[in-house]
Parts: sequence; structure tokens; C-alpha cells
Amino acid sequence: MVKNQSDKDRIIRAVIAVILIGAYFAMPTSINGTIITAGLVVAGVLIFNAVSGTCMIYRAFGINTCPIKDSE
Repeated sequence: MVKNQSDKDRIIRAVIAVILIGAYFAMPTSINGTIITAGLVVAGVLIFNAVSGTCMIYRAFGINTCPIKDSE
């Protein structure tokens, strides 16, 4: 896969994912259990994006935040 995310973008996604995972374990499932579970799914997608450096939504819209390396 071609990377299309900068390191800053990947760190932001990882931090948001950790917050969502923390919310999943901190909140009782009886309170909005569906919303909390959906947040866990979103966290999984964000972790995948952060690790792989590829975002399919960015690819669909032609966005690339990954810096271009100078060829020597």
C-alpha cells in the first residue's frame, strides 16, 4: 500500500483511537452500549490507518499528506 499520511496525521489518529478505546472500557455498556461499541470499531479503523499509513478515504479524494522525499 502507498502511504498517504504524514507522521503528524498518524499520531493524531492513534491518540484519538486510544481515547476511544479508553472510553469503551471506562463506560458501563448499559449506557449507550451501541454508541460505545461503534466508537470501538472506529478506533480499530484509526489504529489500522495509523499503523499502515494509508487512509482509503484520503485515497478516494486524492489527498496525500505524506511529505515527498527529495530524490538524490
